[in-house]
Amino acid sequence: MSGLPERLNRPEMSAAQAFAAFTGGWQLVLWTTFHADGTKDYPFGTDAIGQIMYSADGHMSCHLMRTDRPLFGKPSVYQVSDEELGASMRGYSGYFGRYSIDAVAGVITHHVDGAWYPDWIGSDQSRRYAFSGDRLFLEAEIGTDLVRIEWRRVVTDEARRLNGV
Repeated sequence: MSGLPERLNRPEMSAAQAFAAFTGGWQLVLWTTFHADGTKDYPFGTDAIGQIMYSADGHMSCHLMRTDRPLFGKPSVYQVSDEELGASMRGYSGYFGRYSIDAVAGVITHHVDGAWYPDWIGSDQSRRYAFSGDRLFLEAEIGTDLVRIEWRRVVTDEARRLNGV
């Protein structure tokens, strides 16, 4: 018997409805990795920060990071040692590209064009999705683990002002 939680249920929505629901900016709430033995962890801590964006023209960008990454105190990344930079990069994840939605399966796929981790470039990162109020949930199996990331829709004050909301 697996100690993993139930998988997300496929939302009852068309591709056009899903596309509209995804479009915009989302702020990280919680990134959880569930293990088959019933344990779970938070790869960048429970206070990690991040943002994922889905544009109306089919592009996306995702960034996640630990909040406890130390500052280097140098004006340029090129003045930091490879060792220091490598240690810092373990606390950051980011990629960008295009996206497509399979509403029948309840899956969004990120088609990665560029990434902090070069092996992701050119890959397709598929995620099951669900929406609940202002929340977006994305999940995928990674080996025997289940990774689930919760996001909250964000609209900036400036966007509200300009849109008259």
